[in-house]
Amino acid sequence: MDVYIVEQGDNIESIGRKYNIPVIEIIKANNLRPPYILTVGQSLTIPTNLYNIFDYYVVKKGDTLYSIAEREGTTIDLLAGINGINPTEYIYENQTLLIPKKDVELYITKNGDTIDTISEHFSAASSDVIYSNNDIYLMPGQLIIYRKT
Repeated sequence: MDVYIVEQGDNIESIGRKYNIPVIEIIKANNLRPPYILTVGQSLTIPTNLYNIFDYYVVKKGDTLYSIAEREGTTIDLLAGINGINPTEYIYENQTLLIPKKDVELYITKNGDTIDTISEHFSAASSDVIYSNNDIYLMPGQLIIYRKT
């Protein structure tokens, strides 16, 4: 989470663009009510933990999950998992995919995972993995984030 102090000329949309996060997330994080009028000096919580971890990629003719994963330095399973598709599914021209940013590592939990095994996967301290995530339930299919420093 970041804190943003509203400046002259700011509005919810401009702040959302600045942080590259959906406006609704700023509204929810700050329990704002319509008409969403901001005042100069107002402090806003910006939920950046879960945002700014992905880039967007628009599929081009001839792309495959394999070619995109290889080019982006990730795996087919992770790429499919974060985009909610089966690794064997076709992808289509102009389809938008989420791609992990270069400074972010991701892991999708499996049965039997523990904080220690996930931390070992990242070669990181357990406290760093916990800090990078709002909640860790250790249920299969949960996306765990680790920001490289």
